[in-house]
Amino acid sequence: MCVGKSGSVTGYAARWATHNVERRTAIVQAAVELLEESPAGTELSVRAVAERAGVAKSVLYRQFGGKDELERRMRSHIVDELGALLTSKLDLSTGSVRSIISRTVQVLADWMIEHPRWDEFLRGGPTFDGDESLDAVSELKLRMARRSEAILASIADALDVDPQAFEPVPYAVVTMVEATMSTWIRQDAPERPRSRIVSDLTDLTVYILDGAARSVGVVADPDEEFTAVLQSVAKSSE
Repeated sequence: MCVGKSGSVTGYAARWATHNVERRTAIVQAAVELLEESPAGTELSVRAVAERAGVAKSVLYRQFGGKDELERRMRSHIVDELGALLTSKLDLSTGSVRSIISRTVQVLADWMIEHPRWDEFLRGGPTFDGDESLDAVSELKLRMARRSEAILASIADALDVDPQAFEPVPYAVVTMVEATMSTWIRQDAPERPRSRIVSDLTDLTVYILDGAARSVGVVADPDEEFTAVLQSVAKSSE
C-alpha cells in the first residue's frame, strides 16, 4: 500500500477504526430510540433500525454479526447508561444515608416507569460482554451490588470495623428493590403511589443497614449528613 503525505498506514487504520466505532454507536443509539417508541411486545426490525440510523441494511450487517449481536450491544448500552445514573445517585459526599438511598430508589422507579420498553428488553437476554447465563437486568443488579459492596467495605475500613457484617447487604437490598419495583409497575391498578413505594423501600434499606451497623457496634442517625456521621463515629472510636 502506498502511503501519501497525509499520514501513515497506522494513522489511516486508526481513523477507520474510529469511524467504525462511531457508526456502531450511532446505529445502537438509533436502535435504542426506535425500541422505546415501539409498542410493547413488538419485534425490532433491522431494516427499520438501518433506516433510522441513515445507513444501508448491508452496512448494519457489516458492523454487527447479526440481529443477536445488535440486541446484545443495545442491552449493554442501556445497562451502562442506567448503571451510571444509579451510581451518580450513590454519591456519599452529599446527603444523609436516608436521602442517598431515597434518591437512588427514586431514580430507578422513575426510569422503570418512563422506559417500560427498555425495562422489558433488558429482561430478554444477555449483554454483549456479559455472562451468558444472566439477562441484562441480573447483570445490572450484580454490578450495582458489587459497587455497593465496595462502598460499604471502604466505610467499614474507615471506621475500623469488620466488613463481613455488611457482606450480605448489597445483593439482598438490590434484589429487594428491583423485585418490588418490578412487581409494582406490572400491577394494573397499584394501591400504593410511587412516592409510597420509594419511601417504604428506603425505610427497609435503612433498617437493614442499621442492623448490620449495630452488629459491629456502630449506631448512627440515618437522617444526619453522612459525612458528619462518619466523622462522629470515627472520633468516638479513637
